[in-house]
Amino acid sequence: LRSTRAEPPKPRQLIMRRRSSPARRAPTWVALLYVIPIFFPYVAAEVLQMTDATFDEDLDSAGGNMLVLFKAEQCGHCKRMAPDYERLSEDDDVRASGVTVAAIDVPRNRQSTVRFGVRGFPTLMHLRDGKFYRYRGPRAFRILKEWVTGGYRDQGGGEDIPEKPSSFSQTVMIGKAAWLELKDAAMGKSGMAGYLMVLLMGVLVMILGFTVWFFVVLLIWGVNSPETEEKEKKS
Repeated sequence: LRSTRAEPPKPRQLIMRRRSSPARRAPTWVALLYVIPIFFPYVAAEVLQMTDATFDEDLDSAGGNMLVLFKAEQCGHCKRMAPDYERLSEDDDVRASGVTVAAIDVPRNRQSTVRFGVRGFPTLMHLRDGKFYRYRGPRAFRILKEWVTGGYRDQGGGEDIPEKPSSFSQTVMIGKAAWLELKDAAMGKSGMAGYLMVLLMGVLVMILGFTVWFFVVLLIWGVNSPETEEKEKKS
């Protein structure tokens, strides 16, 4: 009688079975993950960092269509809205509308800040077709997106983008901006920091006044001193 017990497979047969086993084959979609990026590369958008020197050039490169955030590194409100602002630069609808999302540091770029009359931060402006529109709404992603993709038109015609100021004009504008900041601080609009700024400016004015008075007195004393009178008599 023949035994009905199956003979164990040989080692070579085991290797062939493992190679041909469907469970060991890589799914087709895994291969596509490596192939698709070759034909359809995706480049993650980033917030364009601008400076006074590159402002006009960056605006021209963006086709005159740009959302600009005037910010400061130490500004708490700027830090809180940073994640939503970065999402704007990556949003498909914002990119499809042709808007370049940019930012500029206020303390390091005073020329652009004074040029657009920025008096606080964060300040958002949409520059488009030679005009600029100031944003005055909540700093939430959805609302910002609706505004920059078309909601800004509800504000009217916007303001003309000012020309780059000369050195003299920039000095006058900086002085005007400083005066307005002091005025707001004196009226209590800046809180405790404003009062401290007014106090500091008062101390600086007193020191400057005392210095001028000291040199004037010293000059008068030098002109009317006995030694000067004796020299005049001898001459």
